[in-house]
Amino acid sequence: MAEKKNGSFASRTWITVMFIIGLVLLLVGLGAMLLLPADAPDTRSLSFVTFGFVLVFLAGGRLFRGERDLIQDERTRKIGAHGLSWSWFLTFMVLFGLFWLDYLGIFSPGSGTVAVILILLMGISAKVFQWYLFRKGDTE
Repeated sequence: MAEKKNGSFASRTWITVMFIIGLVLLLVGLGAMLLLPADAPDTRSLSFVTFGFVLVFLAGGRLFRGERDLIQDERTRKIGAHGLSWSWFLTFMVLFGLFWLDYLGIFSPGSGTVAVILILLMGISAKVFQWYLFRKGDTE
């Protein structure tokens, strides 16, 4: 197997930089929350905390796991693509179901609720389908 060359976005240095940026964003957001009065509306600091937490969580997980999971070949790409396409199709069907539930007056969610449902469904189902296909071995 040919040796994989790490690109600039897959290197350990880039992941470390993203982890540090995440820590900085998290600390700036928490500091801003502590310094503001309790009744002052501020969404900027909450955004800093959210983005910082996500960066720390993702980059920290990649740093903790190491680079052993970064090897890609035709099989892993094929399984990844199939898992994503199954996730997309499931999301499409759920969106279709939400439309009919709203149209028939059974369940009428707000746009924020629909967005959260679809975002979580797409992310979680993609990982579940990819995990299932990796356990299965291959796709047909």
